[in-house]
Amino acid sequence: MDKVKFRHSFAFKLSLYIITCLVVTLLSVLVCNYYECKNMIMDDMKKDAGILAASTLREVSGAFHAAQQITEDMSSVLENSEITEKELLGLLKDVVRNNYEIYGCTISFEPYMFDKTKYYFDPYFYKPNGVIKYFEFNNNEELNYFKGDWYATPKKLNKGVWSEPYFDKDGANILMVTHSEPFYKTIDGKRKFCGVVACDIDLNWLEKFLTDIKIFKTGYVFILSSKGYYIAHKNKDYTRLGGNIFSLAKERRNVKLKELGEKMIGNQTGFEEYYSYTLEKNCFISYSPLKETGWSIGVVIPENEIFYDLNTVTFKLFVIGVIGYMLTLVIIILLASRMTMPLRTLAGATYEIGEGNFNAQLPAISSIDEIGVLSRSFRIMQENLINYIANLQETTAAKEKIEKELSIAREIQQSLLPRNFPNLKQIDLYATLIPAEEVGGDLYDFFFIDEKHLCFAIGDVSGKGVPSALFMAVARTLLRAKISTTMDPAKVFNAMNEDLCRESESYMFVTFFLGILNIETGLLEYCNAGHIPPLVHTANKGFYYFHTENARPPLGIMADVNYVGGRLELLPEDIFFLYTDGVTEAMNIDDLQFSEEKLLDVLVRNRNETVSNIVNNVKIAVDKHVSGAVQSDDIAMLILKYNG
Repeated sequence: MDKVKFRHSFAFKLSLYIITCLVVTLLSVLVCNYYECKNMIMDDMKKDAGILAASTLREVSGAFHAAQQITEDMSSVLENSEITEKELLGLLKDVVRNNYEIYGCTISFEPYMFDKTKYYFDPYFYKPNGVIKYFEFNNNEELNYFKGDWYATPKKLNKGVWSEPYFDKDGANILMVTHSEPFYKTIDGKRKFCGVVACDIDLNWLEKFLTDIKIFKTGYVFILSSKGYYIAHKNKDYTRLGGNIFSLAKERRNVKLKELGEKMIGNQTGFEEYYSYTLEKNCFISYSPLKETGWSIGVVIPENEIFYDLNTVTFKLFVIGVIGYMLTLVIIILLASRMTMPLRTLAGATYEIGEGNFNAQLPAISSIDEIGVLSRSFRIMQENLINYIANLQETTAAKEKIEKELSIAREIQQSLLPRNFPNLKQIDLYATLIPAEEVGGDLYDFFFIDEKHLCFAIGDVSGKGVPSALFMAVARTLLRAKISTTMDPAKVFNAMNEDLCRESESYMFVTFFLGILNIETGLLEYCNAGHIPPLVHTANKGFYYFHTENARPPLGIMADVNYVGGRLELLPEDIFFLYTDGVTEAMNIDDLQFSEEKLLDVLVRNRNETVSNIVNNVKIAVDKHVSGAVQSDDIAMLILKYNG
C-alpha cells in the first residue's frame, strides 16, 4: 500500500481549531481588559487633571488677587484721604518692596489734579532684578500715559480691569500684565474721576512656575487670556511673538482648536481630545477659568504617555500569550497525531479504494471507539461497493443495449414518415415531427391515392415512448390498408376503429384527422376523430380555427362509433394547417402554455411565407416560449396550400 500524503492532517487541523478558539478567547479577554483599564485610567486622569488645574489656579489666582486687592485698597485710600507727594511716593515704594507679586506700581493723575503746576504726574516704582527704581513720565509726550489702554479703559468703564499681556519694550522690557483701578474724589458735591492706580505683574515668574509643573514626560500647562492670547506656554514663541489660539487655528485650518479657544475664553470647564502642535502628537486637555482675570488655564497631557504603562503591560502579556500559544500548539499536535494515527492509516486505505482499487487492504482496528466503528463500516462498505460495481456493469450494459435499440427504433419510425414532399403546381405541402423522447406517438402521413386525389393525415397517440410509437405504426399501417378499399374518410375511420378496438388490449387510443383533396377541383373530404381543430386560411376570413360539426371520439376507444365526414371547397391560395397538442400545450419553466392564441398570431404574421417557413417559424416561436424547459410532448405539424 503506497503511503498517502496529506497536505493538512486531521491532527493539525484539530490542533489549529483548538488553539484558534483559545487565541480568540484570550484575545477577547485581553482586549476587554485593555479597554476597561483604559477607561479607568481616563476617569482617574480626568480627576487628576482637574485637581492639578484647580491647584494651579489657586497658586496663580493668589498672585493676581493680591495685585487686584492692592489697587483696590490704594484707590480707596486716595478717595477717602488727602495725601502729600512724599507720602504718595513712600506708599508706592512700600507696595513694590513688600509684595513679591508686584513688579511695579503707579498712581497716575488727571492733568493738574494732584499738583496745580503739573499736567503730568504718575510716579512709578518698579524692581528690575529685585532693586527698587523710580520713574516718572513728566512732560514726555511720547510716553503720554493718558493714551494707554491701562489708563483709558478703567476711566471709560468706571471699574478695575486687567490688561491683555504685553511686552513692555518702553519700560521694563519684559512680558507683563497690568491691573488698573480708577479712583475718584468728591469735589463741589460731585464725584469726579481723578486718576488710575495700576500694578504690573511680571509674567516671567508665571512661566517659571508653570514650567516647574511636571506632567509625565512632556505634558505642560498654559494660560490663555480673555482674548485668546497665550500668556504662558511651553512654546516660548507663542508668548514672545504675541501668539493667539485663534490665529493658530486659522493658520492650521483646525476647527476643533478654534472651538476649544471659544470654550476657554468663554470661562467654560472641560476635558477633551486635543492635538498639540508643540508636541506634535495627540493629547488630552483639561481647562478651567481664572475668574479674577477672565483668563483660562489648560493642562495638556500626551495620550501616549497616559497609556504608556498600560500599553507596555499589554504588549508583554501579548508576547507571553503568543509564546504560550505556540507551545500549546506543539503539544496538542503531538498528542492529536498519536491519537489519530489509526485514522490516517484508514484514510490511506480508503484513498486507494477511491482511486479504483476496491480490493485494497483495510487496516485491522479492534478498538471500540469511533475509529473502530468507522473501520468496520468501511469494511462493510467495501464489500457492498464491490457488489454494486458488478451489478452496475451489468445494468450499464443492458441500458446501452436498450438505448441502441431505441436509436434503431427512432430511425425506423422516422423512415416510416414521408420525406419527399410533392412538387406540384396545384399544391404546396410541408410537414415535420419532433418526438419528446427517442420515439414518440405523434404521426403525420400523406400520399396520392391516384393521380388527382391526395390523402393527408395527422394523429396523436395517447402517451409517449415506445408503446405510443408502436401504436402509431399500427395506426399508420391500418390507414394505408383501409384507404385502398374506399376513399370515404368516414368509412376509413370506421374500419380502423373496429380493428383498433378489437386488437388493442393496452387501452391506448389515437386522435386522427384525415383529409382527401382533389387537387384539380379543390374539393376536400375530411373526417375528424377527436383531434384538435385545424387552422384554415381563406382570402376573405384570414386564419381561423376550423371546428368540424361531425367530430367523433378518438380511434380505439369505442367500437360502435359511427364516424361522419364532411366537405370543404378550397380556393386558390387557401391554407390548411394541422398540428398536435404538443404545439399549443408546450410549457415554459413557469408552467405557462404556448396557447392557441399565440399559434394563431404566429400564423397570421407569417401568412405570406412559404409553407416550410411557416412551419419553421412556428417551431422557432415555440422554442422561444419554452426557453430551455424540457419538451413535455411530441410535436407534429402538417401544412397544405392549395394553388388551384
